[in-house]
Amino acid sequence: MVRHIGVFFYFLLVCSSYGYPQQSSTDGFEDNGNLVQHEIDSLRKALNNTSSITRAEIYGKLCLAFAGQVGDVTTARLYADSIGYVQNRDKNDTLSANAHYYYGVVERYEGKYAEALKNFEKQIESSTSVGNFLRVAECLFQMAVVQQQLGNYEKSLSLSHDAFDLFKQTNSVFGLAITNMHMGNLYNRLDNTTEAIASHTQALTYLNTLRPDLNVKLGKVRLLINLGISYTKLKEYDRSRKFFNESLAMSESLGTKRPAATALSNIGEVLIQLKQYDSALIFHLRALRLREEGSQREKIAMSQMRVGETYVFLSKYAAAQAYFEKALSISSELGSKPMMRSLLKNLSGLYAAQGSFNKAYEYHLLFAAMKDSILTEETARRLAELQTIYDSKEKDKQIALMAKEKEVQDREMKRQATLNKAYVGGLLCFVIVGLLLFYIVRQRMDLAEKNNEIRQGELKLQLKELEMKALRAQINPHFLFNCMNAINLMILKGHTENATLYLTKFSKLVRSILENAENPAVTLESEMLLVESYIQLEELRLPGRIGYSISIDKSIGVQNTYLPSMVLQPVVENAIWHGLIHKEGDEKGIISINVRQHADELLCTIEDNGVGRAKAQLLRERSIMNHKSLGMKITEERLQLRRLDRTRQCIQITDLKDSLNHTVGTRVVIHIPIAEQV
Repeated sequence: MVRHIGVFFYFLLVCSSYGYPQQSSTDGFEDNGNLVQHEIDSLRKALNNTSSITRAEIYGKLCLAFAGQVGDVTTARLYADSIGYVQNRDKNDTLSANAHYYYGVVERYEGKYAEALKNFEKQIESSTSVGNFLRVAECLFQMAVVQQQLGNYEKSLSLSHDAFDLFKQTNSVFGLAITNMHMGNLYNRLDNTTEAIASHTQALTYLNTLRPDLNVKLGKVRLLINLGISYTKLKEYDRSRKFFNESLAMSESLGTKRPAATALSNIGEVLIQLKQYDSALIFHLRALRLREEGSQREKIAMSQMRVGETYVFLSKYAAAQAYFEKALSISSELGSKPMMRSLLKNLSGLYAAQGSFNKAYEYHLLFAAMKDSILTEETARRLAELQTIYDSKEKDKQIALMAKEKEVQDREMKRQATLNKAYVGGLLCFVIVGLLLFYIVRQRMDLAEKNNEIRQGELKLQLKELEMKALRAQINPHFLFNCMNAINLMILKGHTENATLYLTKFSKLVRSILENAENPAVTLESEMLLVESYIQLEELRLPGRIGYSISIDKSIGVQNTYLPSMVLQPVVENAIWHGLIHKEGDEKGIISINVRQHADELLCTIEDNGVGRAKAQLLRERSIMNHKSLGMKITEERLQLRRLDRTRQCIQITDLKDSLNHTVGTRVVIHIPIAEQV
């Protein structure tokens, strides 16, 4: 906390006086009058009289400007600290500028790749929780750049595609442009020049649709460099130098040194290809001076390596070795595998050129150990030559052997023959192992299929048993006894017509239950007729006390929609016997049934205006006929067996309350999987 307070008061002082260190004029760059410095000055002025949110946003922009455009990572970190202080001071989670992102950017430019990735991951977590997917996309893009620096090209390409998709969803055209540009860089690293040029051209198309502000102009500067690199790989040097020169001119006019250093370094590479080594050294040294003014260590190491390579061409081996070792020290600290591989290869070649074959072989082994792909034929030949020189320990004899072209060719032919035999043997082993694996996998698949058949059989048996329990629960003795008594009472009282009607409906209900029990699935129409028959039967037995309504969504075809049989009647029976039958006074009990379809299931809602579950339970406990209904439990189990997701309940019960929190009824929602036609 003390550290953050100190940082904050430091910024109050420097922001009010604009006392940040000014960049010295170097290689044609002037701080006054360029667009980058103008942008920074404007942002500093905007810090006065702003809200916390706006202040944090400005700190973020200044952090990115110093890290990415000026190359002053130390000042960029101070601005990132200020963002963190504002957030901690105000405890405001809605601040659009979050410190984790900017710390990650600073650490990326410092070459602290592990710390950068951790900060980006934290930012992704917090941004996802508040739905800020644009910031998530920006973090994914930054992580892709870090993974490229670490040499993890596949991971970098995967993160780039994820970032591209999110930029597309959030309509960020600039994000689409920089992601295409990064993917073009990856393709260049992988020597896929055609794809690289296509990606860079697409990025330029995106940028041309945007207002040409500073960020867009800087994006075009980097694109010109990237296109120049691609054409250098194609050996179209005039075309590539044209792109580099345009980029350098734009960098100088904008006042940004990082891309200018990159352009200078690449011009030096073109001059090396043209064997103009003295001129190449001038450009590489200029690039190194610019990069040393900043603090992006990975770029400094890159320039040191290029200067060393140029000294090798000029046969100044001591100077080359000094620069190589400086670059190797930095890249080892950063964990930059691509840079380390290049430096180890350069050191191997340097020692070989000086006749120190032991050292050359040692560095070549280190280089080969870091290769993340199969050795090329040329690399394998070089390794075999160095191994021969190292084993012989006689320099004159080694040179004589290498001078005898015929002997070298014979040795190469023998080596190729040995390799061919090894390839054939390896192929045979691969085929044998593949056949064994195929046999094992096939046996396991057969076993899994048999186990699945047994399990399906067990489920069907379990479902059948539950359906038989459901049938017994539907025609329970208590219900049959009441029905027979009601018919007998009507006959004794001389109400023969009512008795006949009751008996007819009773027989129709029993017949419907028995018919539906024979089939695992019935039509919605058949199921609703069974339910309606049951309600009408209870209505005759309890005249004037029960009413009902049934509503089915018009979009549902009742004759061609199938569902498991006998799933609604137990719920309706519960509503009558535990809700409506206990109502006091003259208020009539009402049951309403509503059926609608959602995805591949029917949602059936059954409401009653009965006494509710709590009072029904109390009355049931006081009653000497404490009958325990199993219909609802059996129905739940039957529905669960027909679902893939068995963690979610199929039957949901809710007590209905009035404004005074008095129970006014019960609502039961049943999720019924739509069954296949039988």
